[in-house]
Amino acid sequence: MRFGLCTDIKKVKEVEELGFDYVEGKLNQLALWPQEEFDEVLKSFYSSKIKMETACLLLPKTMNVIGDSYNEAELISYLKVAFARMDALDCKLVVFGSGKSRVIPDGMNYQEGFKSLVKVTKLIGSIAEEHGISIAIEPLNRSETNLINSLCEGAALQAAVDMPNVGLLADAFHMRKENEDLALIPKCSPLLHTHIALKEGRVFPTEESDEVKEFFSALKSAAYNNRMSIEGKSDDIKSDSIKALRVLRAYA
Repeated sequence: MRFGLCTDIKKVKEVEELGFDYVEGKLNQLALWPQEEFDEVLKSFYSSKIKMETACLLLPKTMNVIGDSYNEAELISYLKVAFARMDALDCKLVVFGSGKSRVIPDGMNYQEGFKSLVKVTKLIGSIAEEHGISIAIEPLNRSETNLINSLCEGAALQAAVDMPNVGLLADAFHMRKENEDLALIPKCSPLLHTHIALKEGRVFPTEESDEVKEFFSALKSAAYNNRMSIEGKSDDIKSDSIKALRVLRAYA
């Protein structure tokens, strides 16, 4: 299994020195940089031993894709730039979390919201497909969005979209926050990607624990052995990264 860190890709050298296998960049950040700024950051990868193998934060927080404020032309324009920059970085997977962007607005019921998200995800998937990019649907806990909060809902969205490059992500933090049964992981597999952080405080998993062990056990039951990115908080990134990588690699 390969382990990465969700962070600003300008920190790629630091991430490499910490011992990670790759960096998971913030797409909604790098897609909005002026071209000159992006080109400078791109140069830093030429001398790096690791790559931006995955991206998180597909959409800008201000871009709504559900309801009357959804602007399809704006979405398409954004995605063309975002995916072109993923191409330049040789990155082929992006996580569709973006909880604020997919909130069902007041006055719209769940079924309408779900149908709208299916349509939008198909559009995103079709544009991504032109670039050889896969989309990993990320279920988020209810404090972050009101649409796709569980692995089962994520699997339902994946099935409704029915595209080969649109799959599912299992996030240990969100599953714990929603009190989901980890036994669902094999049932909803295969997975495209995984994220991890501890339930309390969303911090790095710096110590061995049942919480981490059970997540890995569920992934092994699903025959998952691909990537896992830490998406969490740290007051001491160097120390916490070293400890967390030791723990994760031991369980892998």
